[in-house]
Amino acid sequence: MNVRTLRESLYDTIHRNKKPLKAIAEEIGMTENYLTKAALPDQDESDTGTGCRFPLKKLVPLIRTTNDFAVLDCIERSLGRVAIKMPDPSKGSLHDVCRLSLRAVREFGELMAQVEKSLQDDLVTEQEMERIRKEAGKAFQAIVNLTYALEKWTK
Repeated sequence: MNVRTLRESLYDTIHRNKKPLKAIAEEIGMTENYLTKAALPDQDESDTGTGCRFPLKKLVPLIRTTNDFAVLDCIERSLGRVAIKMPDPSKGSLHDVCRLSLRAVREFGELMAQVEKSLQDDLVTEQEMERIRKEAGKAFQAIVNLTYALEKWTK
């Protein structure tokens, strides 16, 4: 797994996004020039190369406008946490709860099948680990979707 630093993730979100830099700057209320410089290494921390001067109050608007969660994922990973996208709370019926229950079970089964397959030779390769991470993400998402949908029916 290629672990990126916060500064690298921020730089990629700003400078390697599908959306043009000018559009990102306009949508988050920054000048293009300031946005360009905000993700570059902070000169005060040039010996470590880890710092940058991006304003924290602009982080959520940046993530929303770019739809790039790499910075958030980097923060979560550094704290030993993971972020899970929450489903739209306005959607959901009792039928959806049943469907989501079945999906959660299926996704968990696919995760366990991938783990079992990967452990057959008592070694987990990086490629196998990446598939496990992908299946785990789907299983987590399915469980979160299910529990979130059940909130509507809780009294």
